[in-house]
Amino acid sequence: MNALIKKVLELTPNEGDFSTSIPHLSLFRRDNPMASPLPVIYQPSIYMVLLGSKATFLGKERYQYDPMHYLVSCVPLPLEGQILQASKETPYLAARISLDTQLVNELLVQMPLEPRENTGSLDMFTVNRSSPRGIYVSAINQDIQSTLCRLLDCAHSKSKAHVLGQLALKELIYHVLNAEHGDLLRIFASQDRQQYQIANVLQYINRHYASNMDISALASKANMSESSFYQHFKAATNTSPIQYIKTVRLHAAKRKMLFEQHTATSAAYEVGYTSTSQFSREYRRLFTVPPAQDARNTSKV
Repeated sequence: MNALIKKVLELTPNEGDFSTSIPHLSLFRRDNPMASPLPVIYQPSIYMVLLGSKATFLGKERYQYDPMHYLVSCVPLPLEGQILQASKETPYLAARISLDTQLVNELLVQMPLEPRENTGSLDMFTVNRSSPRGIYVSAINQDIQSTLCRLLDCAHSKSKAHVLGQLALKELIYHVLNAEHGDLLRIFASQDRQQYQIANVLQYINRHYASNMDISALASKANMSESSFYQHFKAATNTSPIQYIKTVRLHAAKRKMLFEQHTATSAAYEVGYTSTSQFSREYRRLFTVPPAQDARNTSKV
């Protein structure tokens, strides 16, 4: 683990978010803990902490990960994240591997169907519901740690990244699929499963959030009845389709104000709201500040 930390420190000389020369691999460094959780949408990814720890909340459910555990978000999810341990002397360091659906599917086709050691891995995630959550935490094993070390080594060199980076990335995802609770990632990526249809609908919502979303049309897109669609959607995301769409829109509006210099009003209309008062009320409920305040703060930057 010390070798991993050294590699990440070299690639993250100061606090911030860092892209790398390997597509789908990003690094993060924070020098201070967070006083409270902040809303964020996690895209399908593997999150690995090298130093410090972080907690992620899906409603009332808490998922904590640290140097001994990693988090997998199988589908896009509106979450709240909080860095728990970080300092200038011992910063929070993490790596994110974005999950490419095509790459995961290619691996599933190539991987032989072998007996699973942890046959009960789905049971703990399906208590009191018929479908699993689209998120889980698992223990880092030696195969994953060794492959992550090689992946970060490739990130130091453009030539290595170009030739070996994707191979190391593919190997890492392979080990995650075969690791504890890897069956969860498998079912959301397997095209013959209902969870795969839900994952496709979630991706559709994140691309077309500004459009008028009809729940019956979304259910049809998933090839499900409305009742079955609602059941599987709620199981995967811990929220209803309407609430999920609302949260995605509010996050999109925040990004437009922060990075595209939109006013609160223009951001509201851009993401699909027809009532600015409703937008302001729901924005404040999610982010604890009115949208106009975020827009004003952006204009001062």
